[in-house]
Amino acid sequence: MYEKVEIEASISLEHIGRIFKMVSSIPCFQEKKSRISRIEVLPGGLTNNNYKVTIDEVTYALRLAGAGTMEYLNRPAEKHNAQIMADISVSAPIIYYDETTGNQVCKYIDDCLTLHPEHFQENHYIQLAAKVFRNYHTCGKKFISEFNPLRETRTYRNLLTQKNYGFYEGSELMSQKLDEIEALLEKYPAQSAPCHNDPLCENWLDDKKNFYLIDWEYGGMNDPMFDLGALSIEADLTDEQERYLLREYFGGDLTEKQWGSLIINKFLCDALWSYWAVLQIATGKAYEDYWPYGLNRYNRAYKLIHEGTLDRALQALAS
Repeated sequence: MYEKVEIEASISLEHIGRIFKMVSSIPCFQEKKSRISRIEVLPGGLTNNNYKVTIDEVTYALRLAGAGTMEYLNRPAEKHNAQIMADISVSAPIIYYDETTGNQVCKYIDDCLTLHPEHFQENHYIQLAAKVFRNYHTCGKKFISEFNPLRETRTYRNLLTQKNYGFYEGSELMSQKLDEIEALLEKYPAQSAPCHNDPLCENWLDDKKNFYLIDWEYGGMNDPMFDLGALSIEADLTDEQERYLLREYFGGDLTEKQWGSLIINKFLCDALWSYWAVLQIATGKAYEDYWPYGLNRYNRAYKLIHEGTLDRALQALAS
């Protein structure tokens, strides 16, 4: 008699096959002759495909890494960095990680709330995020990789050139501002710390006992303000909410340099992911999924230029 496996209808046969093959190859499941009883789609994630998989009545989060990601992601570094975050209870426990593909299995955080931008309209979650950021930024641990937004952006630009794929119109001014920022940061370098670098709202989980930040594939040593700037963008925080986030993070009143650093890192974040989005199309992803996403980020970065906000931030950092 066959045991019934419940599988969400939207999951492709290809992915179902890959999930079964992956689970059957993991030693801890092999030894117990484990059985999958349910496969569900997990929300979020543009790069990879994520699933909630029930194995022997225990739930896991399984990731099938996106095609082409090995070109620009350091998977061995992710394995190391994510384990550090799991060890200090910032991220979920890792069960299995294949550093040759980026496929992974983590313990699923049961009875948790996956956050969305509207949740960060509450000061409660802004405060929790500031606390988690401060926790791992000051944990004293070292990631074995570096995440330099300027260098990453240059990498994406070079890959687009190699693939002979175009970018958004009028990118010369963005390139000029990126060069100005690079020159300024060479003169006034930020102190680096372990950073997530992609803390979108759906990467935050609340089980009422702990507040987790998951998915560390872009993790690396970086300016901590990049994490705060990225969350501000993803959660669509107002100026007042951004200042609250910074005050909670620093534990006191703000300086103009701190505020300027946030603005610069918001610009770097949007510039970076606009190039990333177009690179996804160049590596075979759907145009309609990524071109508008990248264009939205591109336009938001340009707004900081045209309103003079970026130049004021640069002046504040240099003062």
